[in-house]
Amino acid sequence: MKDKKNIIIVTIFFILISTIFFAKTGNMFIDFSRECYIPYQMNNNNTLIKDIFLIYGTFGYIINSILYIAKTNINILIIEAHIISLIISILFYFILNKFFTKKISAVLTVIFILISVFSNSTFSFVLPYSYSTLWGIFAIYCILFSLLYDKKNILFLSLGLLLSTKMELFIPTFCVSIFYLIYRKEKFFKNLLYIIVIPLFCLSYFLINKITLSDISNNFTYINSMIKSDSLKYLYKGMGCYFNLEYFKYSAILFLKTFVSFFASYLFYRYKKPIFSYIILIFALCFINTNFSLNLIALFALFMTIIAIKNQRITIEEILLLLFSLILCSKSIFAINSLSYSNFGYCIMIFYTYIQLQKYSDKKWLINSLIIFFIFNFTGNLSFYIKNPKAKYKTALGTVVVNKKDYNLFSSTNKFIEKNIKENETFIVLPEGQIFNLIHKKPHNFYNSTFTPLDFDTFKEKKLIENLKKNKPDYVIFYPRTTSDYGKNAICYDYAVDFCKYIIDNYTQTANINDGKNVLIFKIKR
Repeated sequence: MKDKKNIIIVTIFFILISTIFFAKTGNMFIDFSRECYIPYQMNNNNTLIKDIFLIYGTFGYIINSILYIAKTNINILIIEAHIISLIISILFYFILNKFFTKKISAVLTVIFILISVFSNSTFSFVLPYSYSTLWGIFAIYCILFSLLYDKKNILFLSLGLLLSTKMELFIPTFCVSIFYLIYRKEKFFKNLLYIIVIPLFCLSYFLINKITLSDISNNFTYINSMIKSDSLKYLYKGMGCYFNLEYFKYSAILFLKTFVSFFASYLFYRYKKPIFSYIILIFALCFINTNFSLNLIALFALFMTIIAIKNQRITIEEILLLLFSLILCSKSIFAINSLSYSNFGYCIMIFYTYIQLQKYSDKKWLINSLIIFFIFNFTGNLSFYIKNPKAKYKTALGTVVVNKKDYNLFSSTNKFIEKNIKENETFIVLPEGQIFNLIHKKPHNFYNSTFTPLDFDTFKEKKLIENLKKNKPDYVIFYPRTTSDYGKNAICYDYAVDFCKYIIDNYTQTANINDGKNVLIFKIKR
């Protein structure tokens, strides 16, 4: 009964936060634009892998294309992400229930919703950079829940879902799951067949669309080229995906400051000065960037685990929680925060560390201090929304949310397309902005979805010029989008120079929309 009440509270809180931050997390132009556009392509005679370059698992795109059959609308996909995120939040509550009281589990779930689910970064749950990733994260939470509550059918069904979405996370998750079942002496061979249900569903898409081994090989060749690209390495450098000494030093100093602040607070608490204890912590956190202060918490969690194992003060379930938090944070292991890839496991990692720390410190002080820390963490999130207000732009295919300062530019560009580009004419948006193609239902028929430095490193400029010659879009729209996250500031200047030269030679500029930033529009010469 208590669980039911807490689930209702969590659900109501989630819905309330949804109404405030709906479609305001992340950026619709970056990644999410692609996620909305690809399912539309799939429903217009384009096939994954064969016609559309596929980076992630197929499941998310197949599901979204099915949703688009009912109605092509951006809001449908956003609502889908919210429903998945709500279910993840409920699973999160039940997972915590194995380690905390029901009251604390509810409080920590609320924190999880505020900090991670509605993070202002590209890696939020509710405006995902990849729907296959979101489904994969959902699968991992289902797997952890299934292991803790002995739901083997759900476990293997979820492992199949993970295999169809985030293949790189499947092997470690599968190994941990099997070892845990063996350790618990569970019988599971009869349940193994469930693992193939969702992969078979995805395989049917391959067979229906006659995707060949040659198509798959070609796609993997491009993925391999992408992995080796300099622009991807640059993107990952600041996200803790690779070990970077300078970033590690920065994180270590920040983590040490945070640790000293908590330790000083705890000393005052032990000496019967609880009010001063919290005042000291609050004062210290005012001078610490809490969004990045726990970047190295994985190392601290491993240190605490070694101590717990040595003192025989750890359970197999706690080790399971640690391993799953490491899997969820593995792509950004040296930058565990709510603004990177590790956001999906950020709270689990912190709460696991909390479980270990409460064995050696006062539980009341620890939970109060943790809540204070997360208040600062959320304030950092909230300040982003205040400093970067959003505006809604209604279209026939759903509401597009853009930065308020870019609203007029977006609106003017959209109106130009409506008035000037005919029904039988096509266009591409450089370097990124497939949201326009979706709004106006005009596929651009390129194998690559965007034209960022990563695409030029992956497919090579010569190949993209050949594709441009082959497809001959009637219009080319240069929409301002800095690509500095890839190490190159702007298309035509820092990269794709020959590509742009071809456009200048074969297209004529027909419009220049200016509103602080420029949108340049070129039309093909006939």
